[in-house]
Amino acid sequence: MASCSCSANAIERMRSTTVIKPGRAAWLLVVGLVVAAPAVPAADVLLQQVQVYDGRGGAPFMADVRVRGTRITEVGPHLPPAVGEVVLDEHGLALAPGFIDAHSHADFGLFDDLDAATVSRQGVTTVVVGQDGESTFPLHDYLARLQVTPPAINIASFAGHATLRVQVMGKDLYRASTLPEQTRMAALLHQEMLDGAFGLSTGLEYEQGHFATTEEVVALSKVAAASHGSYLSHVRDESNKVFESFDEVLRIGREAGLPVGITHIKLGATSTWHLAAKRMPAYFAQARREGVQLTPDVYPYTYWHSTLRVVVPDRDFFNPEKVARSLEENGGAAGILLASYQPDPRLAGKTIEQIAAIWQVTPVQAYMRMVKETEPEVESGQSMEDIIGTSMSEDDVRWFVAHPEIAFCSDGALHGAHPRGAGAFPRILGHYVREEKVLSLPEAIRKMTSLPAARLGLSDRGRIAAGYVADLVIFDPATIIDRSTIEHPEAPPVGIAAVMVSGEWVIREGVVTGRHPGQALRGPGYQTR
Repeated sequence: MASCSCSANAIERMRSTTVIKPGRAAWLLVVGLVVAAPAVPAADVLLQQVQVYDGRGGAPFMADVRVRGTRITEVGPHLPPAVGEVVLDEHGLALAPGFIDAHSHADFGLFDDLDAATVSRQGVTTVVVGQDGESTFPLHDYLARLQVTPPAINIASFAGHATLRVQVMGKDLYRASTLPEQTRMAALLHQEMLDGAFGLSTGLEYEQGHFATTEEVVALSKVAAASHGSYLSHVRDESNKVFESFDEVLRIGREAGLPVGITHIKLGATSTWHLAAKRMPAYFAQARREGVQLTPDVYPYTYWHSTLRVVVPDRDFFNPEKVARSLEENGGAAGILLASYQPDPRLAGKTIEQIAAIWQVTPVQAYMRMVKETEPEVESGQSMEDIIGTSMSEDDVRWFVAHPEIAFCSDGALHGAHPRGAGAFPRILGHYVREEKVLSLPEAIRKMTSLPAARLGLSDRGRIAAGYVADLVIFDPATIIDRSTIEHPEAPPVGIAAVMVSGEWVIREGVVTGRHPGQALRGPGYQTR
């Protein structure tokens, strides 16, 4: 399922026991500037006096944890040091399995930023990419490159539905596919599954996937199911027709016979606010009745990051009445911030309301003008703009965060405009766990670790136990919190002392080490060529 790029076993180990007892403050430095620490040889490690949150959701316990090579070998009280290992006294700090980001865009630009510091300094050791219907193609070549040039984090990828459509249909995407085209897409997906994809992802709200029929998605999902994969959906409409979109996800799971995920689940229109507690239990109950495994994930923010075009789901962009209604349902023109805008970069950081005032037009006219000026992006597939919209209610987000069957994600990029890319996981542990008490710390860690690992079929990750891969994070539950904001989206969190991937420190004493032990993970249908 996984291939390893480099491990501690390949490095000459230290020959005598080294005991390091850093002061508590030294471990709790802000994970700030991305500067490489002096090279530290990989070595066997004994972590002493750690409060172990083992990933299963139970109460923590004080123990020592031994790591040899890439694996955890022992967990128990008062383990005696062995010759050749580094001994680290953690003074009761929390130790958890490395966090798994169930929906990430860290694959874009990763080879230019192998440290992936915005990811790893959150405690995230594995990211699930190939999201929203867009993946690197062909996957075989991408994973092979990761083996040769590994990053600091582990990568698991889905195959993108829109990527398959582009390969088969070119730019003629504003229509349903024909049966011969579906056959060709199915053949490509079958090969992607053999090469290590974990399943099929769609971005049905976006241009390249929006015009696909449910039947097209079902047919392709059956291909993923045949390789024991799953289906992830950025649903067709996250606003007014969100519940109809959820119905479509359940239908796909029922007809294709595979687990289905509603990714970054949200109720994204004012007309659907405050309905999570009232409406969502029925979806989980229906899924259970129909034998469909429903696997959503969520990020802990009331605002999202996407494109201008998703504001009007039916693509009737130049209908003033529809545009006015859509703007209002998405938090109003004052609640939609332009993060970037190629036609006039000076407008970045301003709301549609502010831009309308600058242009001396109405917000509706401003929106239509921006859509018109960025039309070339639809043809080229290269983004010319992006927005941050505030259109979810806090009580709905809290309900999703607390639900035991909903995993966590960032939906973040390595260098994106949304603070989730640098702060999602510390925000859950600091804000929603410690400050708001929406869920317990052991339960939050379970939803970051063993829950997504089980869904992906990663049988040796997501827990602290002998035999599991040593993906670990050391943090202080009393201080961990996010610091990223819209104004400073890459500001690092605090309270995370160290992060280990496959037995090697990628964050140590709050500093990026420059080590790159990440692995290219492969899905359940993987077959070597």
